[in-house]
Amino acid sequence: MEPQLENQNLDNQKTENTLPLILDIVSGIGVFGGVVGSFFNNVALATIPVSVAVAMQMANRRKLAIDSAQTQQNSVVQISQKINQNQTVLSQQIQKFQQEIDNYINQQHQSYTEQIKKLSDNFDQTLEENIAALHKSIAEANQERDQLNNFAQEINDFTQNLDQQQQQIKSIVGELQKIENFSLLIDANTDQADAYYERGMSYQKLGNKEGAIQDYTEALHFDSTHAKAYHNRGILLAELDNKKQAVADLRLAAKYYFEQGDIDSYQQARDLSKEFYEVRHYIDDDISLQMSEDVPAQAKENESKADLLSTETISVGNLFS
Repeated sequence: MEPQLENQNLDNQKTENTLPLILDIVSGIGVFGGVVGSFFNNVALATIPVSVAVAMQMANRRKLAIDSAQTQQNSVVQISQKINQNQTVLSQQIQKFQQEIDNYINQQHQSYTEQIKKLSDNFDQTLEENIAALHKSIAEANQERDQLNNFAQEINDFTQNLDQQQQQIKSIVGELQKIENFSLLIDANTDQADAYYERGMSYQKLGNKEGAIQDYTEALHFDSTHAKAYHNRGILLAELDNKKQAVADLRLAAKYYFEQGDIDSYQQARDLSKEFYEVRHYIDDDISLQMSEDVPAQAKENESKADLLSTETISVGNLFS
């Protein structure tokens, strides 16, 4: 359709272009006729061609103006059609480009979404692993801290034991010095009863029960009323399971304490002798050890008193036991 319109426009343009040419030729002929008429001095003949020429020239100019306007209008129509065609093509291209952009954006969005999800999953997994590793590190740190605390406690206990041993060593050295001094007094025959007793006390503190018993016996040889010698020897004999002799010594100790007015020591010796007597009585009657634990409460209290006294007198001797 468009090629036919273009051919028709071309034919019209050819016709329109030929018509002015014809008018120009006719006008030229009129002018030429006017010139010839004037040449022959024929005014009428000369006037007619000139008038015709002027009229033809005016008609030609008008026709040219109309043709020019028509040509411009046709050009505007063609340009408008071209613009419309270009707008249609441009719209199609823009729509296609927009579709491609939308597809690209959707693809990128999907890709970014997948990457973000993957990163999020990896982050969650890494976070859980880091949290687990952190808990493990905290547990290990707590374990190491406990070990260090235990080690520090062991060092503290060891230091305290060293201090106690140093004190015990000092006590041992002191008791050994006393033994040496009392031995010198015994050799010098000076107050031998008390010297033997004091040396027996040192032996007892050092854990030498047999040596202590011998010195207590020597002290009683020189002073048969020495209540403390009877008392300590009775305790040592009880510890050596000689309950019968222990009861006898404690009864004598109670007797001499009472005569000397030492009521507290008298009560202790009396209670211990009663306790050891009851224990020995149960053993002699073949009473079992379980039955011996059913001794009256007063007997238990007396036995604890004996233990306290025994521990006090031989605490340093534990180093040798």
